[in-house]
Amino acid sequence: MSILINKDTKLIVQGITGRDGSFHASKMKEYGTNVVGGTSPGKAGQEVCGIPVFNTVKDAVAATGANASIIFVPAPFAKDAMLEAIDGGVKLVICITEGVPTLDAVAAQRYAKIKDVKVIGPNCPGLISPEESMAGIMPTNIFKKGHTGVISRSGTLTYEVVYNLTQAGLGQSTAVGVGGDPVVGLYFEELLRMFQDDPETDSIALIGEIGGDAEERAAKFIKEHVTKPV
Repeated sequence: MSILINKDTKLIVQGITGRDGSFHASKMKEYGTNVVGGTSPGKAGQEVCGIPVFNTVKDAVAATGANASIIFVPAPFAKDAMLEAIDGGVKLVICITEGVPTLDAVAAQRYAKIKDVKVIGPNCPGLISPEESMAGIMPTNIFKKGHTGVISRSGTLTYEVVYNLTQAGLGQSTAVGVGGDPVVGLYFEELLRMFQDDPETDSIALIGEIGGDAEERAAKFIKEHVTKPV
C-alpha cells in the first residue's frame, strides 16, 4: 500500500503544452502514471504525447474522472492554477512551480483547507509510490517498491537518501517532497500521521533542512504519536 497516490490515481497536467509540462508529462506517462489529460487555455482538442488537452481543469475532470493535478506554470500564474484545480474537482494538487509569491501560496493553501483538498508544494519535486505512480520530477530509476516512507524538505537530499536506501535493500512505500518554500501544503506532521496509519509502511525516513523549527515540531509529534521507527 502507499499514501496519496497509487496505480489508480488519475492525473492531469496543468500547463501541459509548455516546455516543462510536456517533458514531464511524457516522463510520468513512461513510468506508468495514469496521466489522463492536461490543460492549457485555448488549446482544447490538441494532444501532447497522446494525452488529450482541455481548456480547464473542470473540463478535464468531467471528461476523464481525474482525481489529482500537477502544476507546471510560471510563478505569477501558479496561484490561479492551484485555485482552479481546487475548484475543478480534484482531491490532490501538486505544485512544482518555484518562486510562487508567499501571499499567493497562503491564499491557495487557505482555500484548499476550506475545500478539503490536499496540496503538495509549491517548489517541490512531487511524490512517488514506486512501481505504481509518480507525480513530479523525480529520477525514477533510484526508487524501489518497499515499506519505508520518505518525507523530505530537500529534493536533492531525497534522491541521495533514497539511492542509499535502495542500495541497502530498503524499498519505499511512498516518497514525498514537501517543498522548500516558507508556505507549503502537507508537511511533516500530516505525512507522519499518514505513514503511521499505512499498514504497508513499517519505517519512516524524515529529511530536514536548515531554517525554521519544522524538525523540532516533527520530533515532538513523533514522540507523542508515531510508534514506527523514524
